[in-house]
This record gives sequence, structure tokens and C-alpha cells, in this order.
Amino acid sequence: MYFSKSVGVLALRLSAGSDIRRDLEALAKSENISAAVVIGAVGSLSQVRLRYANNNDYTELIGKHEIITLSGMLSEEGVHLHIMVANSQGDCKGGHVVYGCQVYTTLELAIALLPKTRFQRAFDPTTGFKELKVSAEVE
Repeated sequence: MYFSKSVGVLALRLSAGSDIRRDLEALAKSENISAAVVIGAVGSLSQVRLRYANNNDYTELIGKHEIITLSGMLSEEGVHLHIMVANSQGDCKGGHVVYGCQVYTTLELAIALLPKTRFQRAFDPTTGFKELKVSAEVE
């Protein structure tokens, strides 16, 4: 992984074989990121694993895929990422990024750091999931 941090933006490159979710979680923890959002992503995947809406299991897509979009929220407490990919025929699929989405050649990312903001994950009894809780960061 290669990265540079300046003016509230973290620019980085994940290399071949990197697991998107695992590496972004590790980055958020190692850099003590309290709140950030993915603002740009370009790359390809050799292995795609998505969880579709209202489904507990993931689906694995066969073959190499180009990343069309990657969006999400990051903090040292966790990440929430969605992705849209296209296969070699241009057919697109999208969903929740789970472990096992592996970079094929490269993944170039720009992540905006949100000053004075803290993202936390708190259980929401209405949804049954840990959901985003946004608060002002205490200095």
C-alpha cells in the first residue's frame, strides 16, 4: 500500500492482491481516522464478493472486474462500503463490499478526512444493525 496525506485528503494506492475492506479498516485504525468518506476510486478486481440488499450471504462474481464506483464511510470503528463493478462485457453489479474483494492490478483512492467529526457504529434496534452515529469530535 502506498499513501500520502495532505490538506484533509488521503490519497493512496492498493496493490494487486489487497483486500479492499480489510486494508481500509486497517488504514482507518493505523491513521486514527475519526471520520472520512471515499471521494474517488479507480481500479480493478480479480475477485469480487458482494452482499446484496436484504441478504445475509455474499455472492462471488466470476472473472476480472473493473471498478465503476466505490463509496463509503470510514473510521477507526469500522467501514461501510458499497461498490459497482463491470465485467469484460460491461455488465454491472453492485452491493455491499465484504471481505475477499481482491485488487487485480491496482486501486487508486482519494479519501476526504472530515475534521471535527466522529463516526461511530451503534446498534439500532429498529434496523437490527450497527448504524452510523455522527458526532462532533472532542479535541
